[in-house]
Amino acid sequence: MKIVHLIQHTHWDREWYFTENDSKIVLYYFMLDLIYRMEQDETIGPFILDGQTVMLEDFLQVAPEYRERLQKLVSDGRVLIGPWYTQSDFLVVGAESIARNLLLGLADCKAWGSYMPVGYVPDSFGQSAQLPMFLREFSIDSAVIWRGWCEHDVATSEFCWQAQGGQKVIAAVLPWGYGCAKWLPTEPQQLAEKLPSILEKQARFSATDNLLLPNGNDQSPFEYAVPEALEKLNARQDQYHFKRSSFGDFFAALRTGEHQLPTWRGELLSPKYMRIHRGIFSTRADIKQLNAALEQFVSQTLEPLLALTWRLGLPYPQQAVENIWREAMKSHAHDSIGGCNSDRVNQMVKGRLQSGKESASQLFELNMKMLSEGIEATQHGKKIVVFNPLPRQRSAQVSLTLYTPELDFRIVDGEGNPCRWQLLHEEPQDMSLVVQELSNSTSTTWYRKCRILLAANALPACGYQTFYLQEGEAAGFAASVGESGCLENAWLRLENDAGKLTLTDKRTGEVYPNVLRLVDGEDAGDNYNYSPPADDWKISSDGCLHNATVTRGILQDTLQLSLQIPAPVDADSRRLRRLDAQLDVVLTISLPHDSARLDVQVEVDNTLRDHRLQIELPTGVSRSSHFADQPFGLIERENIPAALKVWQQENWTEAPASLWPMQSLVMMHEQQRGLGAVTAGLREYEIPVGQPDTLAITLFRSVGWLGQPALEWRPGRASGMVLPSPDSQIPGRHSFHFAVLPMNNGQSSEFWRNVEQWRTPVSGYLDSGWSRFRTNAHGKQFPSHFSVLSWESELHFSTLKKAQNEEALLLRGWNPGLDSLNNLPPKTNGVPEQVTLAETSADAVHSVAAGTPISWLIR
Repeated sequence: MKIVHLIQHTHWDREWYFTENDSKIVLYYFMLDLIYRMEQDETIGPFILDGQTVMLEDFLQVAPEYRERLQKLVSDGRVLIGPWYTQSDFLVVGAESIARNLLLGLADCKAWGSYMPVGYVPDSFGQSAQLPMFLREFSIDSAVIWRGWCEHDVATSEFCWQAQGGQKVIAAVLPWGYGCAKWLPTEPQQLAEKLPSILEKQARFSATDNLLLPNGNDQSPFEYAVPEALEKLNARQDQYHFKRSSFGDFFAALRTGEHQLPTWRGELLSPKYMRIHRGIFSTRADIKQLNAALEQFVSQTLEPLLALTWRLGLPYPQQAVENIWREAMKSHAHDSIGGCNSDRVNQMVKGRLQSGKESASQLFELNMKMLSEGIEATQHGKKIVVFNPLPRQRSAQVSLTLYTPELDFRIVDGEGNPCRWQLLHEEPQDMSLVVQELSNSTSTTWYRKCRILLAANALPACGYQTFYLQEGEAAGFAASVGESGCLENAWLRLENDAGKLTLTDKRTGEVYPNVLRLVDGEDAGDNYNYSPPADDWKISSDGCLHNATVTRGILQDTLQLSLQIPAPVDADSRRLRRLDAQLDVVLTISLPHDSARLDVQVEVDNTLRDHRLQIELPTGVSRSSHFADQPFGLIERENIPAALKVWQQENWTEAPASLWPMQSLVMMHEQQRGLGAVTAGLREYEIPVGQPDTLAITLFRSVGWLGQPALEWRPGRASGMVLPSPDSQIPGRHSFHFAVLPMNNGQSSEFWRNVEQWRTPVSGYLDSGWSRFRTNAHGKQFPSHFSVLSWESELHFSTLKKAQNEEALLLRGWNPGLDSLNNLPPKTNGVPEQVTLAETSADAVHSVAAGTPISWLIR
């Protein structure tokens, strides 16, 4: 006899083709009904609130008077909550966001009195290979997932899932989704007729006689009469025994059996039985970039700065930072961050992220201002404070915006030595638009607004150094001169031949022709999926150079290419082979004098529709696989997925195309040849058909529909709603930033250090004496330079912040590569203790496995 575990639940999209305002009102009536029925009949339950505590928060916003009644149901284990704060998509958001999601979700659960100790991920568009690691760091040893699994990966729907660093959970797949048993009839005969086909499918890949029967659906009300109806079926047949259950009870039953479950290592991105919508990685590129910028700024700039100022005696605004994270996470659900929403919802998603960026920026500005005003000056002039969040000393080029009325100025360090700097851009600035106290002035105060690069040397680890702007004095160094048509430093050479670029790695002599070639093709898809037409007409940047300018400077040289690419205005014009529009692109490539990398900025004026723009990096590498980063780790993937040979014969729901997510890094290399690209917010790359040695980074794609049916790579019904979404064409000007790193020695420690340097920039602040907002002086005094701690580790920096629940600092790093690294404790005045992502005690380890984060609590 098979044991059927009835799982009653609702899947709650906070927004989709409807807004969060809509869902909160629906939630009000849903929750009232749930509370009433559970109070009336104490035999019903448990009921799962979709594994995300934000539902409780949303409900209490409209019905705070129900807190006590709902809390009793939670404490009694009848309403199951958590462990997540929101149901994130795990392939698009960052690693720190995933960790904070569990941290805050479980903090909520603690306040409510109970939680569901299962990693329930019902609707992420594919599964990260690192999910088991995140769960085990929070003492969760089981996971329930949908989307991404098929028997080609692992034979059964229950298996042992092992993360890159070895952490394991027992995983169960909902092979036909969380809604496979929705809206069940309660009349016994009708129920007996409907269930066999459902249960047969549920058992098809099951490793045991325990089956999951999820009863619920999107925003679906509680089917309170189903348990009693199933009990009547128990008396009528002996093939199945139905029981009111939970995921926890299901896993307990799995563990008591004698079945040996297979083990799976890796991500789950198969679209055989369920669509994973690979196009979401580049849908609404503006939202993806904004989210990535917010995540990176908060975790790697703002929180480390606040940790530093807290150590110096200033207050730590912990609740304000937590509010920024929570609001960001409300934009991290699979639909929300995927961009597969109505235009109105995408506006709200973007608005939340913009609000978070504004709050984070203001916290940064005010804390830099308070820090600056307390620093005892050692030179005359206006103080420039340069902050290095990395836990090791380094020299770096910092981008600064200066406002000055003077034609000449120089910058000196704390000993008065002149520093090198380079003017990047200048324009006049009406200071009344910057400084509040000038806004009511009867005259206009004009300054020079100068964007510069400053060479800042020997910056303290997790600390700051003070420099000084001395106006009216000469710079103190000779400007670089030269009109060479190429960019060249000690390691690299980039040559331009009428817009065709050739990169040479002087360390090895390896040559990379046709790098940074733009390719624009049709996108016949929707917000969920990129879809190539049956016969695409691709347009490249070859022969489209309008103007080229080389600028040489003291710190970097720059090649700027202005491209005017004739192109079809939309899909109809492309199919008619009609060039009736133009794509204007400015490609700015900078070669720093002190580094073996290219900094690339692409500015596009998007006047086209129904298209996708990529930039190509032909590597000339012959190996059949490549590497990309994933949350707290690295993953190796096939260049040409083997499943492409069978997907059409087996009627998969979607093509397993070589279109992949990344956090920020993709690379293809052999020992002495290869290219890596590190991006700021670009989340998608492709190995194009017929180009197995080429990395094509997607800049953006433009589509006009939420969902459409019968796509080339996604046959059948439409995903979502067939709803126009013209804003997803993202017209207007867009800017994209990434770096290209030639790989002369594979994944060497030098390569990884360069990646980390680029991903974690230093920040600067000019203490001009003016500010937008006035504050009273805090009366504290600070040294001209300061370091919170240092960490001589090859682990990559993730964050430095105040601990969640005590007066201590939390330092985190992670192993970015494939080889184990030594684990050294940080050097600090406090007492370091190794802890988990949950900030609980952990066994100290001497060797950090690949894809593993290490956290230190410093009291």
